[in-house]
Amino acid sequence: GCVKNVEKALGQIDGVNKATVSLNPPQAIMEVNQTISNKIMQEALSEAGGYSIAGEEDKNSKKSGGGCCG
Repeated sequence: GCVKNVEKALGQIDGVNKATVSLNPPQAIMEVNQTISNKIMQEALSEAGGYSIAGEEDKNSKKSGGGCCG
C-alpha cells in the first residue's frame, strides 16, 4: 500500500538507514547518516507514485499525496 511504497522509496535514498511512514498523522520519520536535501526526497517520492512533501508542491495544485492516500 501507500505506506510501504513511501517507506521503500525513502529507504532507497543514499544515507537513509530507516524510514517509517504513517497516515495519521501523515508523516515520515527517517533515520539518516548524512544530510539529505528536500529535492532528493521529493524526487524519490514522485517516482514512487506522485507523492509530495507538504509545502513543496505547487500552490495551485489540488493533489496531495499519491493516488491511494488522498
